[in-house]
Amino acid sequence: MTERKHLSTTARLRIFEAAKGVCHLCGLKITAGQEWDVSHAIPLAIGGPDDETNRLPAHRRCHRQHTAEVDAPRIAKTKRQHAAHIGAKAPSSTPLPFGRNSRLKRKLNGTIVER
Repeated sequence: MTERKHLSTTARLRIFEAAKGVCHLCGLKITAGQEWDVSHAIPLAIGGPDDETNRLPAHRRCHRQHTAEVDAPRIAKTKRQHAAHIGAKAPSSTPLPFGRNSRLKRKLNGTIVER
């Protein structure tokens, strides 16, 4: 993953004015004095571009909530799918207890015996 670019004040102002000062997550106006972040519509971790086409203003609270509830699970799923696709996912090394591949077997009366 590449290093994020530092946004200058003029770049943040350009992003804010392009969106007319509206939070892209909740749709409410960002008022003077409120904390706001520059959010990526498509997260960088799943291939979103790090340019102004993908940057939008968001209230800090909205952005943190969206990152925790939507983006983080989506990024984790994308990483799992990618690992499975390229065959990097390691198979389970330990069998389930009393499963088909286990050396132990539980009988119907509850006793445990070797297979």
